[in-house]
Amino acid sequence: MSFQRRLVGAVTAATVVTLGAAFLVIYVTVNHWQERQLDTALVAEAVEEASEAAAAGGEQLVISSRPGPAANDTGPLTKYAAIYDAGQAIAQTPTFAGVPPVLSDLPTSERQPFDLWFGSEHLRGVLVPIPNHPLHKLLLAAPRADLDGDATFLSKAMLMVLLLAVIWSAIVATWIVRRLTRVHGSIAEVARRVAAGDLTARVGVTSGDPELARLAKDVDDMIERLGLLVVSQQRFIGHAAHELRSPLTTLYGELQQALRRQRDASSYRATIEEALAATRHLKQLAEDLLALARIGGAPQEDPEAVSLFSVVREAIEEVRGLTSPRCVTVDLAGDDALVRGHPRNLVRLVRNLVENGAAHVRDGGRVSVRVHVLPATVELCVSDDGAGVKAAERERIFEAFYRGSAERASDVEGAGLGLAIVREIAQLHGGSVRLAETQTGATFVVNLPRMTEAT
Repeated sequence: MSFQRRLVGAVTAATVVTLGAAFLVIYVTVNHWQERQLDTALVAEAVEEASEAAAAGGEQLVISSRPGPAANDTGPLTKYAAIYDAGQAIAQTPTFAGVPPVLSDLPTSERQPFDLWFGSEHLRGVLVPIPNHPLHKLLLAAPRADLDGDATFLSKAMLMVLLLAVIWSAIVATWIVRRLTRVHGSIAEVARRVAAGDLTARVGVTSGDPELARLAKDVDDMIERLGLLVVSQQRFIGHAAHELRSPLTTLYGELQQALRRQRDASSYRATIEEALAATRHLKQLAEDLLALARIGGAPQEDPEAVSLFSVVREAIEEVRGLTSPRCVTVDLAGDDALVRGHPRNLVRLVRNLVENGAAHVRDGGRVSVRVHVLPATVELCVSDDGAGVKAAERERIFEAFYRGSAERASDVEGAGLGLAIVREIAQLHGGSVRLAETQTGATFVVNLPRMTEAT
């Protein structure tokens, strides 16, 4: 069953329950009120008739010429009366046609009205004692046909009103639900198109309901973001395939060339060294791809308090193999601070920045790491005295696989994943990374939330 039908059914069911309960209360209340009105008049009339019978000796009915009890506005009712002595009827009105009810078949309580049947006549009666005659009782009854007729009419009228109300509520609910869920239908249609691969589908519905308008806009924004992610993924896969193909092609060519003819040991060694360099490039690329994929997923360990100085020192030690042969100096200054995060990811962030700086400075150059403690954040600055980044390339250097013109023209190794990994790690820790405006060299600034004693 569709959502619209379930909603219409729920509204209709609520209408049935609500009106049914209300009509039931009205039905019971009206019938009880009319029956109580008849009972009050019936008891008063029976007491009066019993007093008159007692005055006549207690064995004769003295039915007065007064009108009988009135059940409602239709007027007085016919009287049915009988006097019982020790359970036997000794007097009765002609209305009983000589066969009054047996006393033992009637309720024993006195002055408590009750229902009884005389033939096909439905009566309301009451038993009262006759004063000064302990064994004598008076039964006075009156037809309740008017009450039963009113109850039947009221039940039929209410049932008719209930049916009309249910039909009308179903019609109105259907119209309202269709009007209110029109945007939902558009969203569902767009969702089906997107699921089928059409990322150009948009809701684009303007609604007077701000919540629905916001929902439609959110869905459109989500599809837009999904389209960008798909394009980015396709571009990422293309770049990854291209970067993997280069070292694999080199490795395959070197090995194939080595097997074409017999070579001496030095030639084989040279071939193996070239193949080893391609393999090392391939291994580094695979590690970077794996790191980029893992950082985007859920963390494998709980974050902990991490000292930035210890992170920087560990990162500097890991890149010593790159900096020492070229006499590149890496120095650390500033004030230590604590951040909450994953130590290995933070070490990789600093290592990538230091490696990037060391790769772009001349032999004997310098890479500086500075830690600035701010009230709410910690600022980590990694600067180098290299050639810097061209203005046209500043917006793209954090894209995966992007390599600037200087890298492409030089022998600098790498697939352009280092700074992309830095950005992912910074965002994972609730921070950010940017390239600062400098006159010379390049300065990367990483902002991370500071961990205080209160946190």
